[in-house]
Amino acid sequence: MESTPVWAQTIPCVSTDPDTDFTDTIRQCEHLAAVALETEHASSQREMYQRLHHGLSELLPGLNDPVPAHMVDRLTVETPPTRFPTLDSESDLLCEYCIALSHLLSGGKMSVTVEETLQGLLYELTAYLADIINAPRWLRTPNGLQHIAP
Repeated sequence: MESTPVWAQTIPCVSTDPDTDFTDTIRQCEHLAAVALETEHASSQREMYQRLHHGLSELLPGLNDPVPAHMVDRLTVETPPTRFPTLDSESDLLCEYCIALSHLLSGGKMSVTVEETLQGLLYELTAYLADIINAPRWLRTPNGLQHIAP
């Protein structure tokens, strides 16, 4: 008799505490996306994607709000950044993402290959969003803080 595999690890979650700042929330989302991508236990993976969806949905309404004063120092640097966040996917992978999304949006049945491709896309986009959210926003200069434009 075959046994059903059991997920023996705790499923990561995204904090719903209103005191959790947006940088911590997106890091938790990024971690959840990474763990879900590597998980082969289907029901645990679905639960992780549901939690990720909830975390990202909680994050979205405040993304365009001003940065709270207590977080300005965390997002301030002394020297200009040498690089800015980018989505560094190879062209063939970007094409696979486009094919998977167009297939899904055209009403096609999602194959395992398309599902895996979309899981990879979700992870890459979540990691890119985390990089953008956590990127420095100000440069400390002798004349005060200067906004950094990517």
